[in-house]
Amino acid sequence: FKVWDLRSVRGGEPVAVFQWHKGPICSVEWSPHESSTLAVCGADDQLTLWDMALEDDPEARNVADAREDLKDIPPQLYFVHQGQKDMKELHWHPQIPGLILSTAEDGFNLFRAAN
Repeated sequence: FKVWDLRSVRGGEPVAVFQWHKGPICSVEWSPHESSTLAVCGADDQLTLWDMALEDDPEARNVADAREDLKDIPPQLYFVHQGQKDMKELHWHPQIPGLILSTAEDGFNLFRAAN
């Protein structure tokens, strides 16, 4: 998926491009509590949380590149929710920070990502 800054869209280039989801994107929503946090779900049965305020840290990238299991993870990606079949939609709870509702063919999930 791609992210544009609408304040400077004249150039036509996105400010970020992420090649994480392996299917069509079904739902995207910015957090009402954290202006840099974006939730994305797709037909690949994943809901991901992204922090657009994070930038690539060369020192952390060197550590990640040394580990095969961390090599392809973008620094902005901080949570992956899996386990629902055929996800359709996601929404942030308007009053409880970090709480997300996701709907899918096999039901719905309410969860709050925590580190």
